[in-house]
Amino acid sequence: MDNQENQAGTEVPVTPTKEVPKNKKPAKVDPETFLANWRHALASEKDPVLKLRTMVRVGFQGEVSGEHISQLVASLAEHRTVAERLVLPLAVQERFGKLKPLARGFLCEFRTSFESAINYDRREFSGYRAPRAIEDWVVEHAPSAPAAERDSWFRRFAACLLKDSEPKTVLVGLVAASRRWASSKGLKSSAEEATFVRGIALALSSPAIGSGKLESILAGVAAVDEQFRLMLNRELNLERQIRTQQDSIDGLKKDVSELEGNLSAALADGAKKAARIGELEQSLAEAEERYNLLDRHWRGVSEQELTKQSGTFREKVSQELVEALLALDRETPNMEIALRRLRRIQEILAK
Repeated sequence: MDNQENQAGTEVPVTPTKEVPKNKKPAKVDPETFLANWRHALASEKDPVLKLRTMVRVGFQGEVSGEHISQLVASLAEHRTVAERLVLPLAVQERFGKLKPLARGFLCEFRTSFESAINYDRREFSGYRAPRAIEDWVVEHAPSAPAAERDSWFRRFAACLLKDSEPKTVLVGLVAASRRWASSKGLKSSAEEATFVRGIALALSSPAIGSGKLESILAGVAAVDEQFRLMLNRELNLERQIRTQQDSIDGLKKDVSELEGNLSAALADGAKKAARIGELEQSLAEAEERYNLLDRHWRGVSEQELTKQSGTFREKVSQELVEALLALDRETPNMEIALRRLRRIQEILAK
C-alpha cells in the first residue's frame, strides 16, 4: 500500500494501541492492519523504534511474503537511523537466539544493503587470521567524519559483523570500531561475547550514540587488551608450531610411504629371486641326477671296455709268455725266440 491508497476512501483504520501487560505478548493482526500501524508509528512524533521493534518481532497473521518485506523496507527509505536501530537488536537476537520469519526476512534484507553500503565481505574474515584482519579492516574503512556518518557506519558494521563471525572476531571487531568511534569523540580508549555485544547494541540503539554508555562499556578493555594480544600472539605461535610439526609429520609420512614402497618392491624382488633360486635348485637337482645316470652309464661302459681290454691283454701276453717259456724250456734253449717273445710282451705293455 502507498500514500495514494491510504487516501481516496481506502484507508485502513489504525488499530488503537492498548497497554499490554509486561508478561503478555501483543496479539497478531492481519497484514493490512499491521502495515497501517507501522506507518502510523513512523509518522508519530515519538521515537518509533521501540514500537516498531516489538511489531517486527511479533509479526502478523498469515504467511510472510517478499512483498511484505519490501513494503516494510521501502517505508524506511527516508528513516535511515530508525532502520539501523531496528536492525541491530535483531542481529543480536539472531546470533544468540531465534527470529520469526518476518524479523528474519527484515534483517536479511537490510543486512545485505548494509554490507553493500560499507563494502563488507564476511568471506574475508575467516580462519585464524580473522581477528587481525577485521581490526585492520576497521582502521581502513571506518569514517572519521561527519558524526552522523560515523554513527550510521558503526551500527551497520555491528549488524554485519554479528552474522556467522567467530566470537573472537566479533569482540576484536567491535572493540576496534568502538575505539575508532571513541577517538573521534575525544574519549578514552578502552570488553564475554553476549554481554559485550548486547551492551554495544544497546548503546547504538539510541537516537544519538551516547559517549557515556560506550565509555562504560569500554572501561575494562584497556586492562585486558595487552593480555588478549599476547594470547593472540601465543595462538599464532602455536599455529605456526602446529603447521611446522604438521609439515614434519607430512614429510615423515612421505618418507614412510617411500620406504613402504621400497620394502614392497624389495619383497617382490626377493620373491622373484626366491622363485629363481628354486628353479635353479630344481635344475641343479635334475642336472645332478642326469650326471649320476651318465656316471653310472660310463662307469659300466668303462668297466666293460676295461674288462674286454684286460682279457685281450692277458690273451696276448699269455700267448707270448707261453712261447717264450717253451723256447727256454728245452735241453737246448732257443734264446733268440725267447728274447723275441719277451720283446713282444714289452711292446704290448708299452701300448
